[in-house]
Formats: sequence, structure tokens, C-alpha cells
Amino acid sequence: MLARETHRRRSCRGERGQAMVEAALVFPLLLMVAVGLVQLALFYHAQAVTTGAAQDGARVAAAADTTVEDGLARARVLLQAGLGATGQSMDVEGIDLGDAVVSRIQGRLRTVIPWVADATLPLGAQAVISKERFRAGPGW
Repeated sequence: MLARETHRRRSCRGERGQAMVEAALVFPLLLMVAVGLVQLALFYHAQAVTTGAAQDGARVAAAADTTVEDGLARARVLLQAGLGATGQSMDVEGIDLGDAVVSRIQGRLRTVIPWVADATLPLGAQAVISKERFRAGPGW
């Protein structure tokens, strides 16, 4: 009886050590997955802000009594409000096509992954909006 109890105690000690080793091996993997998910969420947010800024900038530029520069200024304000320093470094351009306005934004998002020092992800958006104006058509 005593030998069986001693054997049971030894096997419990071994299992405790095994669980600690397994946890030590799995924890870095779980940490990498968590950091990757955070990076994915930050990228999705930055892309949504970039797309919204391009659309709103083109909308403002296409409005009556405004210029392309007014739209670009609006896009820059939205980028800075939504992305901070990353928004300031984005390239914003606008093109007046006569009947429409194009707003383009391009830049890069720095990653939060600590072991990759200078990695970046591309951000970009383009919006084309027709200008507001009176158009007389057939039947008017």
C-alpha cells in the first residue's frame, strides 16, 4: 500500500512540472497571436479613417463654392484627428477633373510588433465625387 502511494506522489510531481513546461512553451505563441490581433485591429481602423478622409475630402471639394484645397484641408484634419502623427505623414492629393473631383491618400502605418523595428503596412484610399452644379437636361 505504501509503495503505491509513493508512486502516485511521484507521478503528480512529474505532471506538475510537465504542465509548467507546456505553459512556458505555449505562452509566447499566445502572446504573438494577441499582438497580431491588435495589429490587425489597428490596421483596420487606420484604413477606415483613411477611406473616410478621402471620401469626405472629395465631398467637400465637390461642393458648390469650394475648391480642391478646401477638400484636401478637410482630409488632412480628419487624418490627424483619427491617426495622430501617422495622419500627418500621409500624402494627400486632389485632382479637379472638371465634372468630378478625385481625392487620393497614401501612406504607411508603423507596426506595433516589438521584434520588428521598422516594419510598416501600406494605407491608401481614393474617392471620386461628381461636382455639385445645376445640370439642365432634356425635358427641363
